[in-house]
Amino acid sequence: MQITFRSAFSLLACVLFAGCAGVSSTRIIGDAAGAAGGAFLGNKLGKGKSLYTAVGGAGGVLLSETLQAGSTSRAKKSYAEGYEKGRSDSIKRQYQALNERQRFAPQSDDAAHLRLFDVPLPEREQNGVILAPGTATLRIQE
Repeated sequence: MQITFRSAFSLLACVLFAGCAGVSSTRIIGDAAGAAGGAFLGNKLGKGKSLYTAVGGAGGVLLSETLQAGSTSRAKKSYAEGYEKGRSDSIKRQYQALNERQRFAPQSDDAAHLRLFDVPLPEREQNGVILAPGTATLRIQE
């Protein structure tokens, strides 16, 4: 197998374009394949002219990067949706556990550790609204 200037140039263009890809192995492989394929097509369609080979390689990398960006964007969107769903589910579970705990009356051994305090609330103004006097019950369980 004889290496010609054109094939060496195509290989060099492939390596150079793939070097800009970052650290992801799939991205490097995708960019290298895109550059090699684009350079090959550019070389064949341009009848061996190096300008067409270089433009084909650049086009292959551009196509590969466009596909990678779309994939990354979908993955980030999916991750964000899953994260929000997980947070929502976690909060719902905490709320339901709190409701279950408060729903049942204290057991016989817990009754000794439960105290209720009535706190008188005077008439007051809050945000321009006059609130009537009343009482609030504080439940303290030790």
